[in-house]
Amino acid sequence: MGCGAQKNSTGLNEKLRARALEIFRRIDINNSGSIDKDETQKFWKTNFAKVNTQALFNAVDFDKSGQISEDEWMAFWEIVKKSGYTDKEISEELDNLMEGKAWVQFRKVDEFVKRDQLRKSSQVQQIVKQNSKRKSLVQQQQSLHQQ
Repeated sequence: MGCGAQKNSTGLNEKLRARALEIFRRIDINNSGSIDKDETQKFWKTNFAKVNTQALFNAVDFDKSGQISEDEWMAFWEIVKKSGYTDKEISEELDNLMEGKAWVQFRKVDEFVKRDQLRKSSQVQQIVKQNSKRKSLVQQQQSLHQQ
């Protein structure tokens, strides 16, 4: 997957957010709100399931807990966007994931995370927290609409 020439500092659009969330929920077989390695291996169902799972966890499990929370998952895709990948490139990768194709290494994201680990104030953790707040706001809005 290439990287677009134009850097986009804005986050994911709603369509991409919804698609990423749909994939997360598809992998989260037990609906726990997080995915573990067993669930991801079942998702891929191929001889390369373990390799894909390890690559996914290396990239997305920011706190190295062995679980990928919804917030970490969504933060990862926000970082992909902020790293300069285009909406089209992200959409293609999300489509490939939905079809069970192999996990792709996002080199610019890996570089971002490595640099972030050297900082005193983690941007990755800030992005994870922002996604958590966004999810809470959406849930509150949905509750208000249901009343």
